[in-house]
Amino acid sequence: MKKAFFISLSIHLLLFMLLYIAALFSEPLKPPQKIYSVKILGAPIPEQSEPESKKPAKKMLKEPKPKPKVIEKPKPKLKSKPVEKPKSTKQNRSSKDLVQGKASVQVEGKDFANDFYLNLIINKVANNWLNPLRGGRTISAVIYFKIQRSGKVTDAVVEKSSGNQLFDQSALRAVLASSPLPSLPESYTGDFLGVHFQFEHKS
Repeated sequence: MKKAFFISLSIHLLLFMLLYIAALFSEPLKPPQKIYSVKILGAPIPEQSEPESKKPAKKMLKEPKPKPKVIEKPKPKLKSKPVEKPKSTKQNRSSKDLVQGKASVQVEGKDFANDFYLNLIINKVANNWLNPLRGGRTISAVIYFKIQRSGKVTDAVVEKSSGNQLFDQSALRAVLASSPLPSLPESYTGDFLGVHFQFEHKS
């Protein structure tokens, strides 16, 4: 009996001590805390009144004095000298010695400057010329004609006679037989080219 009593007492004391120790180390319960949120508003910014624009002080503008007018003296007019026109529009002369005589050409044209084309004319006409004369004195005839842009020969006439009708006709036939000649060069802007073709018989 005593042994059971002591065991029961020991158990109760142990429980009491455990409860006591637990009470010492346990933290006291704190009451729940309430959280309040507060917005901090800054003081309102006072409205600044716009400063009145200062009116610019009216300045007294002095009117500028009128400048004295400068009267220009009229310049004496220079008399222009009249431009002398050339008496003749003949330009570019080419010639060629032939077995039966001599052939030369002179053309009318302001902008014509093509010796190669003139040589083509001389060669073709000279190849078609049959000089009927043999020996005798030196004579010459000039045949005038126009070369159209296509090379066609027009308006062929005896411009200067040699005094020998047979010789003149042979020269005229040589020109007519050469039509058409080579077309006029593109560098020449005229509608036609006037040609003075001289046939000369050497003794």
